[in-house]
Amino acid sequence: MKIANFKIYSFLFIFVFSTLLISFISSCKVAHTNLQVLQPADIMLPQHFQKFVLADRTRAIKGNGSQVIGVLEGLLTGEGLFQDKWGAEDCVEGLREVLTQTPRYAVAIASIDTALKGTGRRQTLPPLDWATVSKLTGGDNETALIVLEAFDSNNNFFTDITQVTQRGPTGENIQVPQFNSQNRVDVYCVWRIYDFKNKSIVDQFSDESRQSYSGVGATQAVADANLPSRMSMTSRAGVAAGLKYGRRVSPQWLSVSRQYYKKGSDVLKSTADLVKHSNWQSATDAWDKESVSADPKAAMRASFNMALACEKAGQLDFAIQWANRAATMGDKRAMKYVFVLEQRKTDQKRLEEQMKGKKN
Repeated sequence: MKIANFKIYSFLFIFVFSTLLISFISSCKVAHTNLQVLQPADIMLPQHFQKFVLADRTRAIKGNGSQVIGVLEGLLTGEGLFQDKWGAEDCVEGLREVLTQTPRYAVAIASIDTALKGTGRRQTLPPLDWATVSKLTGGDNETALIVLEAFDSNNNFFTDITQVTQRGPTGENIQVPQFNSQNRVDVYCVWRIYDFKNKSIVDQFSDESRQSYSGVGATQAVADANLPSRMSMTSRAGVAAGLKYGRRVSPQWLSVSRQYYKKGSDVLKSTADLVKHSNWQSATDAWDKESVSADPKAAMRASFNMALACEKAGQLDFAIQWANRAATMGDKRAMKYVFVLEQRKTDQKRLEEQMKGKKN
């Protein structure tokens, strides 16, 4: 029975080791590079929008009890005083930050006045009247008003204890407790986009997001001290929520990772350095010639690399053709790459539609 178990464990060890070895050897064939890709927004906004004005409507109206309720909620949920107020400001700032990076729109922050007071809680008020929208946008039909209508954050603290091995005073290994303090910040926000030209709300979006933070220490106090401050954690969570909404409403540049073959022939080895130094034209010329090599493996890998070169140049149709060619020659990576490129082509059509209204 023991011999049988030994054989089983030996087989499993050999199988796992062989799988990892094959994966490692396979990964040595390829290198990675990053491409900058303009990703379309999640939703289509009216083409006449050229500019965004941002405003915060989350401050409580004085005298209706909202401020007192907000303080009580803060005590119950672990928030600091005015934490949601500052978190909302950071949320709008996160939105502004990401919108300044889009090539489609310009952006500005609206001045805050008493007309933009809200509930100070998760609940929203009815939409702003169009006279207020006109005041904030300057009556410009090409300016969209984005308003943070509600913002609420909750902090959830908890701790667990694990045993870790440390070197004892006489050199022996001993088990000691390690405290792991964690805080989860849940953020809820509601956004509206006002279209002054058509007197309509073109997007009303509520979102819940979460950010987690951790601190480690030999005691509970040390672990807690290694957490960021409550204000800092809520601030980061607010910024993240604003960034998230910005990607929903505006095209954004993203860095994507791509593979290319760096081994298989002398040409593929030499072109790896060209890619590292961004000499794409020389690398492309070399891959193009290598794609008709008498060595089928070298030709297959060069074809795959040509697909990358075409994607880099924005020629998605040619990229798909090259990837399909590599796939028909037996390249499994190319089969997956075709799906990626097809999705990029679909996204590109949406992007072109979104960018169509941009004025030079």
